[in-house]
Amino acid sequence: MLSGDADADLRQMADDPNFPHRDAARHAVRFRASGDVAHLVAVHDDPHPCGMTDVVFALAGAKRPWLNWVPMPSEAITNVANEIGGRRARGEQLEVTGLGLSAAEPASAMTACHRVAGPVDIGIAEFPAPDIRTPVRPGRYAIWRYDGTEPVPAGPAPSGAAVRLLQEVAGEPWASPLSGYVKAAPLGELPLADLLGLLAHLPGPPDTARWQHLATSTPTYWYRLMQPWVCLGILHHAKDQPWSTSVRREVLVDLAFGVEDWVADAALFALVTAAYREPELRAEVRQVVRARLDAAVAANRLVTIEESLAQLMLVTPGCRPDDRALATAVLARAAQDDEQEEPAPAPAEKRRWWQRRA
Repeated sequence: MLSGDADADLRQMADDPNFPHRDAARHAVRFRASGDVAHLVAVHDDPHPCGMTDVVFALAGAKRPWLNWVPMPSEAITNVANEIGGRRARGEQLEVTGLGLSAAEPASAMTACHRVAGPVDIGIAEFPAPDIRTPVRPGRYAIWRYDGTEPVPAGPAPSGAAVRLLQEVAGEPWASPLSGYVKAAPLGELPLADLLGLLAHLPGPPDTARWQHLATSTPTYWYRLMQPWVCLGILHHAKDQPWSTSVRREVLVDLAFGVEDWVADAALFALVTAAYREPELRAEVRQVVRARLDAAVAANRLVTIEESLAQLMLVTPGCRPDDRALATAVLARAAQDDEQEEPAPAPAEKRRWWQRRA
């Protein structure tokens, strides 16, 4: 019987001479202490896998970004949207007709703001290089295109059945990427156009107690969480196709290197999940994650997904010492920036223009 304390449960398993997966539990304890993903991979690669090794894997990743939860949105526009939506959900009459950003932010974040705050005019002062509207690499599949400064879905809206299925599947975080992959299987039965449509059109959350509660504090989080679920669904698309020439691989890699957006790290998360499940994919996936992190680090401006890319790098099978050093440096710099950031002013009711530093 699990206690709810992942560290205590793992130590008990590791110390129990009758527990059949003591080695896996010991590796899980070491991963929790050191963050060395090699130990997490060793848990997954237990020579006698069963349902209990999946439990040990989930305990190893408990309360860790991407392994158990998707990082919270960090964009200025989502911070503002959360405040607007939260105050409205708590009964305040708040009217905001315009917002201002000093620099462009990801299309998914902008769209999530509109879903929460309504038809608010968002002014963007500049699109610094490298332009957020330009894909990191050209590809066949895309979620967004831009009409000037405005992000527009690149494909049609998903069907009502697809939206209902997403709300059913994605209503809760995953216990681990492995269990998330299994739970996402029904999404893989949807047409690819529906899956891509879900990523861009961002349908609303399920009408459940969890999301009613989060509507009062972080209403944009649903839109951040649902995209990785959809990408797990893409992993199930046309599974009979060999990986190297499969549509699912091409879609996820194209999205990872598309325009700078939440969809990029959502797609990478699905690839990392595939790497745990299929060891022969690990070298390729590690290279893909590192290349996308390198592109973010090389940008001479704020990249709002850079921190989550670093967190993904740290849990990617085959993560090398140089990968870990780069990711750790990114996270340390982000932590330092957070400490130095001044608190943002609260919105005023019926304010006509809201300038917010990006």
